[in-house]
Amino acid sequence: MTQVALAQAVGISPSYLNLIEHNKRGIAGRTLIALARELKIPVSEISGEGDEDTINQILESAHAAVDVSVEAGRIEEFVARFPGWARLVARLSGITRSQSERLRALYDRMAHDPFLSETMHEILSNITAIRSTSEILASSEMSKDVQARFLANLSAESARLSASAQAMVEYFDTKPLEEQAPDDAGSFWPAPDNPSAPPHPRANPLPRQFTKSLNEILVTMPTHQFVEAARILAYDPLRLADYFEVTPRQVLFRLADVPEDVDFPCFGLIECDMSGAVLLRKPIPALDPPQHTGACPLWPVYRAFARPRQMLRAVLDLPSGGRVMSYAVANATGHGGYDMPPMMRSVMAFSSDLRVFPPARDIRSPVPVGLHCSVCPRKHCADRRADYILA
Repeated sequence: MTQVALAQAVGISPSYLNLIEHNKRGIAGRTLIALARELKIPVSEISGEGDEDTINQILESAHAAVDVSVEAGRIEEFVARFPGWARLVARLSGITRSQSERLRALYDRMAHDPFLSETMHEILSNITAIRSTSEILASSEMSKDVQARFLANLSAESARLSASAQAMVEYFDTKPLEEQAPDDAGSFWPAPDNPSAPPHPRANPLPRQFTKSLNEILVTMPTHQFVEAARILAYDPLRLADYFEVTPRQVLFRLADVPEDVDFPCFGLIECDMSGAVLLRKPIPALDPPQHTGACPLWPVYRAFARPRQMLRAVLDLPSGGRVMSYAVANATGHGGYDMPPMMRSVMAFSSDLRVFPPARDIRSPVPVGLHCSVCPRKHCADRRADYILA
């Protein structure tokens, strides 16, 4: 069908149809319906419904590929003129992003999971003992009593090796990489009013030790009052701390524990000790903290240790092109001793919701960060401590 024939069938001029085809004029109403009817295709295929998601996915992929120059200003033209190719690129980008996240999680688990490290050490020790015993039995002449003792040792080491290997298999059959999720009441934390109750099957058992402090947080900052105050105070942790007369650290925990059915920005949270070990984590789609070890050293949760009790605020520029607003503070745990300073923990709350971002004039330039050096494409980062495994 020629442009002229289609224009006549729809009742518009060929020049106007040409502008529509090259994405230089919008289209709606009767003209849109008439075009879809003549071309025998769904209206949504011409109207561009769903194009915004496709554009966003392709742009995220383009931002992640920092070493490839793309014509970002023409992305809408590309999606409009080649919708099938655009959807294919968006789908492949999503698959790549998902696999990269999975690879990062597996790398984090294999490299830093203490259970795997200890189990591998036990397996290697058992293998070494079995090999040494076997070599002695094969190369030495000994009495039956001595030989029996060596055989008993060989049997015991073999049993321990089998048990260690079985434990590792069972460990991999579980799903420790499954994300934490709110319980049936919509809360991320275990119920503080019933510490004897069994934990939710999806809940991290670690927060049980924080039951008392979490109960104080919920009592001091009830959900309805906290949500209303947060909206009025622009979700500012320091202002909220002054309003409720609590510590900034408590406010960060409260920001991450608002029920899902409440109209409130989704906040993630990570807490770590001075070794960088992750004590508590709540991921959000925009930022998924590691489970077993430290993430990007540029994250404020680590920098807060250098400035105890001072709230740090930073906009984090992620490799995917997204941004999150972050607040972090480090506090001492206990009083230490006369010869040793107290131990410290740092907590960071973060959100990609635009409602939590302060005016641009009130914040410094965004901080380019990654998730973990092994999966961060920022190849020229001065603070890199591991090679990029996808290079």
